[in-house]
Amino acid sequence: MAYQVSIFLENKPGHFERVTGVLKANGINIRSMTLTHTVSGWGILNLLVDQPEKACEALTKAGLSAALRKVLAFGMEDHPGGLDDILMKVSHAGVNILNAYGRIISKNEQALLLIDVDDYDQALATLAAEDLYPLEDHLVYGN
Repeated sequence: MAYQVSIFLENKPGHFERVTGVLKANGINIRSMTLTHTVSGWGILNLLVDQPEKACEALTKAGLSAALRKVLAFGMEDHPGGLDDILMKVSHAGVNILNAYGRIISKNEQALLLIDVDDYDQALATLAAEDLYPLEDHLVYGN
């Protein structure tokens, strides 16, 4: 089961680096990320890291507002249309995507799509009916 670490972050110089400094000090590797500006100078930093529980604990201990959230992680072929193939199944299953991001696992072979959904357990069951199953943790985190 994949988790993303979400951090509510003020959009000011040095705040992003505060997060990366905590992760570096704790030996935590970032695998993928998104940083989204919201309103009034704040944003959400979503991280896929190799040790999500440890990362959330370390960031919280450092005074940052961090939370763990289950996300669905799917493998897809790394070629034109690979993302569309997955999204067609997600759409056909009626699963609404709140947030999504990805990364390459091995060039020209496989990529990773991470999706955040309203109801993780319901989405997991619904997508299984479309023959779409999440990747194993070692493929997601690269351990």
